[in-house]
Amino acid sequence: MALFVFPLKSIHGSNMYNNDDFRQYFANFISTGILANVPLAGSTAFQVTQTDSPSMNVIVGSGVAWIIGGQVMNTSPLSFKIPAPLTSQSRTDSIVVQWSNSSNNGDIVYKQNSTQVVQSNDVYELQLCKILVPANATNIPQSNITDMRADPTVCGFSSPYEAIKTGDLLAQFKSELEANGVLFEDWFKNLKKQLDDNQASNLQNQIDNLGSEKANDHEVVHKTGDESIAGKKTFTGDVEVNGRLTLPTKSWSGELGGGIILSLRKKGTTVEYSIGGEISSSILANSNLVNLSVPNEFRPRNRYSLVGHMVGGWNAFHIDIPSSGVCQWFGPTASSGTPRGTGTYPID
Repeated sequence: MALFVFPLKSIHGSNMYNNDDFRQYFANFISTGILANVPLAGSTAFQVTQTDSPSMNVIVGSGVAWIIGGQVMNTSPLSFKIPAPLTSQSRTDSIVVQWSNSSNNGDIVYKQNSTQVVQSNDVYELQLCKILVPANATNIPQSNITDMRADPTVCGFSSPYEAIKTGDLLAQFKSELEANGVLFEDWFKNLKKQLDDNQASNLQNQIDNLGSEKANDHEVVHKTGDESIAGKKTFTGDVEVNGRLTLPTKSWSGELGGGIILSLRKKGTTVEYSIGGEISSSILANSNLVNLSVPNEFRPRNRYSLVGHMVGGWNAFHIDIPSSGVCQWFGPTASSGTPRGTGTYPID
């Protein structure tokens, strides 16, 4: 049947729907990926971190994934034990969020010695991270965990606005062609007026004018060679880069309050964060850190939770950055300790 209308009320048992119908409905306007911001207490959007004290375990935070119209939700942190390392060489493991039609279930799966991401009609996976397990390793630090959530080829973030189909532009193309045809006719009539008995001098004058209007050679981008181009340049079409594109970086660091130091490094539309310092004065549970605000250019597009832990203990916390830039501490009351945490978040 080519036409499908959904949902319709049931009349004497007609119009029965199954889970595939509802998944197709949601998949039409919510793309597959990790939901960056959800009303889920303590959500870290499935961020994978080391344990409070480095060990052979990693923690997958709570979060929500959207997979072809279906939801996989984790409401509390999950601990995964790293399988025994090899003795002669390192290996790379991975963790994925998985939807399986054949098993009629969703899960978070640890893949030993595999970074393959399956995305078939039966099984569909979103890769959360890659984990480097060195030979004879006794613990896995955060530096060995590569966050893959922002990579759209294996995961990506869900958005209802990721791709907008413009449809058939033939009618618009025809109207533009007709309008340009009128402009061409007017131009040609004007050209014929200029080609009189003095056409040679007229053409020479126009050539001279072109020379004065030509951009200076050092102000344009050439096809080959190394160049430094100053000033802001706006490209109205697509830009294709065959080599490496280096984005500018900018850093900021400051004490938010109570001795907690937040260091930020912006690269393009991604900010890397690092939580450090030593708690030197009492910080109340669920309170504002008012000593210093995050500058506007480093603030996330929406409120974002920076996840951390206390060194030498199991106390976890998160620091929220709202639109105001005044950070908020969500953790127990503390008057001492060594806070630590790393990760990334998107900005506009």
